[in-house]
This record gives sequence, C-alpha cells and structure tokens, in this order.
Amino acid sequence: MPVRAVPGTALARIGDPGEVMHYHHQAIDRTAPGLTVSAYADDGTIEAVEVPDHAFALAVQWHPEAGADPSLFEALVAMAGKMSYLSP
Repeated sequence: MPVRAVPGTALARIGDPGEVMHYHHQAIDRTAPGLTVSAYADDGTIEAVEVPDHAFALAVQWHPEAGADPSLFEALVAMAGKMSYLSP
C-alpha cells in the first residue's frame, strides 16, 4: 500500500515511505493533543504520527522491518547516537 509523508514533518525529512507492508484492521480516527499526523495512505487513513517538539517520537502503522527500506531504522540509530544520556 502506498503511504505518503506530510511535507514538513520529521517523517518527510527521513524520506517518503512509498510502498509499505501493513496488516492492520484498525487505524487512528483522530489524534490526541500534541500529536501531528505525518503520513497518510491514499485512502486517507492515518498511517503515522509524531510528537513535533520531541527529539524522536514517531509512530507508524506499518511494518518497516518487513520492507526493503531501512530509512526509519537508520534515523532511529542516528538519533540514539546523538543523545547524550545514552553515552557512558
């Protein structure tokens, strides 16, 4: 299923997801305060949300581990390497 990132979001900076693997039968109807929708499916289903004022808070409703694009994992690892509280 094609998923498109919302321009200006953290997900869009990581890269447009394009075709993703997902198997959900439930989806986000409306977001909680503080969350921003960062991706939609072509049918309008919300596929990703994020917390814009957080260093890295991104939730997706697909299985990035089942796809061929490692961008989300690479972004997570890169951010973890920058966070000083994780350093010894």
